[in-house]
Amino acid sequence: MEQKKVIRDFKVLTEQISPDNVAVMAELIAMRETKALIGYYGYYAEKAHKNLCRDIFGKHEPEYIFSDSYDFVQSVALFLCGHFGEHPDDVLYISKKGKPRTIKIECYRIVTRMLARGHRAFCRCQCFEFTKEEPELVYEYQTDEEQDFSRADEIAASLNLTENMSLALDYRMSGLSYPEIAKQLSRAVSTVYEYFEKMRARYSAIYG
Repeated sequence: MEQKKVIRDFKVLTEQISPDNVAVMAELIAMRETKALIGYYGYYAEKAHKNLCRDIFGKHEPEYIFSDSYDFVQSVALFLCGHFGEHPDDVLYISKKGKPRTIKIECYRIVTRMLARGHRAFCRCQCFEFTKEEPELVYEYQTDEEQDFSRADEIAASLNLTENMSLALDYRMSGLSYPEIAKQLSRAVSTVYEYFEKMRARYSAIYG
């Protein structure tokens, strides 16, 4: 029996969220956002996007094994399941700046946060080819770097950061500039500067 070809149309994102379309919605949102983030995270986001596309279009193959990138889809789908009967463009809440946050935008933010944290972890690792050239030196460097990141995580936890401040810090440690962070958070650049000023003030109050 010939398998029916599945056509994915972004118009589905205008429909009411239901058990019948939640998986397709989550896949399209994850695909769109990982592609959009390639400009910020380069190779890491590109690889994640390609793996995700391979998962989505190859998942019906016998004994197919999903990559870690499909976690984006599952996280978005889980969030959407809490909004059956609503539409992706329905307003979920109003931000502190008075801007409406829709269900769809919140889904994009879920993917962005996951990719940012994954990229941060990726930056801690060294490629295997490099370790073969300088095994002793690279081993020592990796150990120091891991300790630095662990210490940074401990300090960040002690500062009692808001979600946006924590995310801004993740972006900064991943190499993004203040304007790029502002764009990812849908905030003004001045607000991002304010986040880091508050973080510095809290750090100084605790650690001197």
